[in-house]
Amino acid sequence: MSEKILAPTHLNVNLNEFAYDVDKDALFSWWDRSEIKDSFQTFYQIVIAKRLTQLTINDYILNTGWIKSRDNNGIKITNIEQILEDGQLYYWQVRIRDERGNTSSFSKPNKFICTANDNNFDDHGIWAAALTKPVDELPSLGNISFIRSPKFNLEKDEIDTAVVKAVSRGNEPLLAQGFDLYFNNCCIGLGSARPQESYLQTDTTAIYYNKYDVTSLIKSGVNNISAMASGVASNRAFWCSLDVYLANGSKKRIIKTSDKWVAVDGTNAFGDFGAKIRSLYFEMMLENIDMHYYPQGWTNIDFDDRHWKKAVPNADPMLSYNEILIPYRSGNTRRFLCDSSATTVKELQPNDYLIDLKKEIIGSLNVSITSPTTQRISVRMGEQLEQDGSVRHHLACGPDYVETWTLVKGQNKFTTFQMKNFRYLELIGFNGTLNPEDVKGWAIEQEFDEHEGTFNSSNHLLNYEYELSKYTIKATNQDVYVDSQARERKPYEGDLLVNGNTSYSVSSNYSLARHSVDFLLDNPTWPEDYKLFNVEMAWLDYMYTNDSRLLFKRYAVLKNKFNRGENGTDNFDDTVGLVTGNGLIDWPIRERDGFVEGKYNTPFNAIYYGTYLIMSKIAMVTGHTQDIQLYTERANIIKESLINKLYNSNEGKFYDSLNSDLSVNRHYAHHSSAYALCYGVYSNQEMADQISAFVANDGEFIGSVYFIYFMLKGLITTGHADKAIALLANADDRKNKKTFAAILNQLNATIAPEAWSNYYKPNLTLSHPWGATPGLTIVQGIMGIMPIKPGFAEFSVRVRPGKIEHLDVTTPSSKGIIRVIYDKNGNLEVVVPFNSKAQIDLPPNYRVISVDDQSDFPLQHGKIIISSGKHTLNFAQVV
Repeated sequence: MSEKILAPTHLNVNLNEFAYDVDKDALFSWWDRSEIKDSFQTFYQIVIAKRLTQLTINDYILNTGWIKSRDNNGIKITNIEQILEDGQLYYWQVRIRDERGNTSSFSKPNKFICTANDNNFDDHGIWAAALTKPVDELPSLGNISFIRSPKFNLEKDEIDTAVVKAVSRGNEPLLAQGFDLYFNNCCIGLGSARPQESYLQTDTTAIYYNKYDVTSLIKSGVNNISAMASGVASNRAFWCSLDVYLANGSKKRIIKTSDKWVAVDGTNAFGDFGAKIRSLYFEMMLENIDMHYYPQGWTNIDFDDRHWKKAVPNADPMLSYNEILIPYRSGNTRRFLCDSSATTVKELQPNDYLIDLKKEIIGSLNVSITSPTTQRISVRMGEQLEQDGSVRHHLACGPDYVETWTLVKGQNKFTTFQMKNFRYLELIGFNGTLNPEDVKGWAIEQEFDEHEGTFNSSNHLLNYEYELSKYTIKATNQDVYVDSQARERKPYEGDLLVNGNTSYSVSSNYSLARHSVDFLLDNPTWPEDYKLFNVEMAWLDYMYTNDSRLLFKRYAVLKNKFNRGENGTDNFDDTVGLVTGNGLIDWPIRERDGFVEGKYNTPFNAIYYGTYLIMSKIAMVTGHTQDIQLYTERANIIKESLINKLYNSNEGKFYDSLNSDLSVNRHYAHHSSAYALCYGVYSNQEMADQISAFVANDGEFIGSVYFIYFMLKGLITTGHADKAIALLANADDRKNKKTFAAILNQLNATIAPEAWSNYYKPNLTLSHPWGATPGLTIVQGIMGIMPIKPGFAEFSVRVRPGKIEHLDVTTPSSKGIIRVIYDKNGNLEVVVPFNSKAQIDLPPNYRVISVDDQSDFPLQHGKIIISSGKHTLNFAQVV
């Protein structure tokens, strides 16, 4: 056994580390590792057992033996569905062999749970009984409940795995979480993920539940489950259960919600008497915490709940006739306590304290304040500050975060619940000493590995932009990608295009992007071009994961996205060779550079061209051979028609549109040329160079912070990275300048904003991932790291450094971590994951002198191909 070929890591089933209730034809994936250069997996062996103890003694229910394959992602085990049992827990390990015959150790075990295939869920959830005497005799709204299970005993040594399953109802109109869930005083997660209406294009709504692995939290002896649940509709209810998989191979349900549980109405504790925080799209209750009624320590095992009333079961089942209960398909969203080491507290004036968390969070607060007396204080939260240094609590995008806390003398420990977007807090009227650790952010996020994506360069501004983009992804990873949790809280395909690609660049969590794609296939938004972006994202999901199931399963829906004509008909006009209709172009409308809309619009047709080509690839993968020709021909016709009818070769620009009579609207919005450049509507490099000169706009961004995705991508892919980098590296940070320097230094943004500043969009949010383009541009554009073959069996490294002297990036892939280090003095270091190949493409004026100190190196179609391991290329610039 070789010590140089290492045990596989990052074991996933269906893209999730903890995959629960998965179909028995699940797909397996892992990362291979080796210290030997130019190595490939030639065989793998997967073993599966029912329990961890059985795995350790080689008591397998399945042993694949050595399977000849180079694949390590999207692995389907033949006939596995005949072996796995419904609802059962399994452990699996994998080991590999390379082409030299070296064999790795088995990986660390990973577990998954098979679905029970039981959709007959007719249980009733529970809630707190309404208070009989609320504060000031106001009505008890009962929108929030503190819930505790009876105490139950467990023997830790008998248990292999313990899993809590939970779902709540009644909070769906808020598009927010319905519960915070605790096991033995530890917050294990929150849910439920929002329902998916029109599930699989039917009249059915998918209601998602979550499962949480609490094995590490169980205690021998007394245990407890607690939940804070919120609901505003009549069907409000919370349901959960605890199942344990015993070491002896059996499964046992320990407890589930019933009238044996106890609950307290949170009306008084949260001062919830009907006042709301509202945007145009949702409303949520104010959290006027009153510590006279808030049950401090209510999640502790030994909390005295003897005076609590029995929980009340909802009379109606959790599901209605047109709903089905299914497992959530991405990682569980959790609460994370934010580090307070950077937090500052400033006394603006006597008893008026400003708390700066230094980074905006999406979530709520974890509070531990010692008060010298009973007192009521005003609490204001927000994303920005007013000119006088106080908190802008009435967010530009609508919600007004103004609440009150009534503190008692002594200790005040509590958590707030509602999802808010904020960096700053102001406590007005507080008499006492306030420390940075007294008020912490209680963020809502999925797990995020900070080390998978990193970047450093000789340009400090570019470094800050990358960190802005990376933190944007971390902070906005909730149940589905949305535009902003501050205002609309709704998924959009255009936002997903930027959010998903940036996530691919900094995180190996591919499941959230896939879930978002699938969600939007059933619930499309209004911009017509956005529907086409979902086709592009479905293709990228396949390229990044080597899992084609989404393409096969949703092929008909993807195909239908091209029917953007009236009443959902095909809008391709074969007499003109273009499609009718229009898309978003940009937002707000004032950012469209005066775009003139016609019947046949250049940006919309450019997107169609690129997406038709993508759909032809999808048709090839899924075996729809007739569609391959259809989509390819359509794409070619549109490209030819755009160039012939709407391109001015003398100006190097595209006109905006054609009217019904085929007259040309002779206006040149930058957007028209930028979309054409981005999607490849040019016939040769000379034409691309002409268009690029116009799109680069003399080094000034034009359009919105969202639109620059298309602007930068087009410039880089056509060989004009220097212009793209100049735009990103523009250090002019004057107020209202369209630069990221101004976003960082004037807006003080820590999550990507919705617009360049409040001037360009007065109702902007500072938590809108469609502004995270720098992160993906650095990885996919400047460094050119993109999969060429599905699952990164081969990927590109297309370095376009412009004038930057040093670049160092790491980015995850489904094969492992990729690292590329560029130095202008002639060194390019590339770390290729085991089992993968990299295609190196340096700028045309670069000549490679040696690869790993060898001047004689093979070329494949004019490209340098390197295999796994660390490789050093020496190059020189050709004058």
